[in-house]
Order: sequence, then structure tokens, then C-alpha cells
Amino acid sequence: FRRGMLIGHSDGASIAAIYAGTHQDHRVGGLVLIAPHFFTEDPGIASIEEARVAYETGNLRERLSRWHVDVDNAFKGWNDAWLDPAFRQWDITEPLAYIRVPILIVQGKDDQYGTVAQIETVEKECYCPVEVALLPGVRHSPQREAPDATLNAISAFVARVREANA
Repeated sequence: FRRGMLIGHSDGASIAAIYAGTHQDHRVGGLVLIAPHFFTEDPGIASIEEARVAYETGNLRERLSRWHVDVDNAFKGWNDAWLDPAFRQWDITEPLAYIRVPILIVQGKDDQYGTVAQIETVEKECYCPVEVALLPGVRHSPQREAPDATLNAISAFVARVREANA
């Protein structure tokens, strides 16, 4: 990796933000954060509880098994962590103030795991340029639910950042 952007979805977006906020890595020219989380919210926790029920009683396990070799470990590792009562204190907003590269946030307006408060926090905490693509009628996976709009937003952002750094 010589120069590029960090792109992550959901917890991966949170990891990218933590990295950019804790490492001044000259190779990272920008961040694309798709449906990121920076703190827990009651609606998100409620949706994660609903996912547990769907996993235990519906076909969610079967649907996820297409993407995971060890579906139980993948699901429970995510679900159990987020539903642990101690996790309610999870907050990674502090590193946001140390990010020094442009950020694009792509989020579904109807994201069941995070509200626009996540975006508002980035806009408030960051001293770098922050762009937002809030996609109507889209939930937590814009890359699957609105692939064209997601790709267009990312492509335009990358082009702007590349032009600014040329």
C-alpha cells in the first residue's frame, strides 16, 4: 500500500476511522465510511436484538451462511459483543478530532443500526472536510441496496480528493 483511501462498512468503517484518528499515516489520502458507528444508540441496539431473534428463529442464519464459513462464530461474535450491557458505554468519538484527511460518509437514511446522529457527530468532531451521501429508502447496506448511488458518490469523492492532491 503506497497511497490510497481506507474504505469500510459498518464496524469496518469504525475501524478505518479509529486508524486514521490514531495514526498520521501519510499513505492514507481519505476515508470512505459506509454506515459507520461511533457510539451505541438505543434504536441500533433494538435492531441488533431483533437480528438475534431472526437468527435464532428465522432464516437469517441460512442467509448469512453464504458469506461466512463459520456463521455461528461470525454472527455471535458481532451480536454478543453489541448486546453485552458493558458495550453500551462504547464510544470512539475522540479519535475523530485527529483525522486529517477528507471523509465521505455514505449512509442509508433508514439505517436500522445507526441514526443521523452518527453523521452529525463526525461533522461536529472532525476538523477535516466531511461529505455526506444520505441515501433515501436505504437501510444499513448502501453498497447492496443502492449500488449505483453508492458507487457514484464514492467515485465522485475519490475524483475530488485525487484532483485536490494532484
